[in-house]
Amino acid sequence: METSAVDVKLLQVIGIQVLPDKGKRSSPKCRTVHEKVPREKNSRFMYPDLESFKQKKKSKSGEWLAEHKESGQNFNQFLSHINRPGCHRKILYLIPLIFEEEPVPANILRSLSEYAAIFFGLPVKIGKKRNMFKDVPNRINEHTHNFQVDASAVLDKMEVPSDAFCVAGITLCDLYPKPSWNFVFGLANMSKSCGVYSLARYLSNFGSTRNTVYKPEEEKGGEATFIRRACKVMCHEIGHMYGIHHCVFFECLMNGSNHLQEADKRPSFLCPVCLNKLYYVMKFDIEERYCKMAEFWRSHGLTEEVGWLERRLTIVAGAM
Repeated sequence: METSAVDVKLLQVIGIQVLPDKGKRSSPKCRTVHEKVPREKNSRFMYPDLESFKQKKKSKSGEWLAEHKESGQNFNQFLSHINRPGCHRKILYLIPLIFEEEPVPANILRSLSEYAAIFFGLPVKIGKKRNMFKDVPNRINEHTHNFQVDASAVLDKMEVPSDAFCVAGITLCDLYPKPSWNFVFGLANMSKSCGVYSLARYLSNFGSTRNTVYKPEEEKGGEATFIRRACKVMCHEIGHMYGIHHCVFFECLMNGSNHLQEADKRPSFLCPVCLNKLYYVMKFDIEERYCKMAEFWRSHGLTEEVGWLERRLTIVAGAM
């Protein structure tokens, strides 16, 4: 991790300061800009070594940034958009929503709850399922001919308990954010502390019937692939609840996505910019968090995620 390999302006975007060091070690001494006393171990995890993090490439036609012009949110800009948990508002609720289709299976909800607790460092509760069929506008998608509901209207009707940091509605129903859009994977409303996301388009049988049905024996890649996709979209949408915008700096969990192929391509983890934002709010031990993540992914047989985490832990340990 040579200092010369990383652009100083990129370090500023991340929120990292390189400190004077009279020693002769090969890697720079650094800290996050929001810490008066350097917690160098955690700062190391934000340092953008080239083996772990790839800067965002120019988007291809049809991808998110080719269709949506976003300038990005650096760390300093994030400071004016923060939404943080409080002592009386710290529970993360996962609510299974139904319209015409079956609810998200209980075992999938349990896995999502476990991972959300690790990822965000908050207590998680799974709420009672709620049928919102009569509460919100719906339509039949003219392209896929599947049933969809208005995600914006869902957020308007969401109930947020007084002890909730945020409420995340989870459904197997396809969503659209406004009439002019084809669909959306998820939608969040930071001011109301709620979001909704759909797993419909992550299912192999999506589009074959009016409503999607979860059949694990028919899923391409098996249940593990479905859990990976579900965890990624959940953490992406809840990340917005903290005030974290779409990332344009690195290949990152917080990249926007226009379709399933683009969503599958984005990493399962936060880049240095977005990790520093979440760390600033939650102040978790990043090494401990990564170890728990590795245990979770290993339990589901997702070796790609385990491998990335183990390499990252090794790189940071070697730089100390």
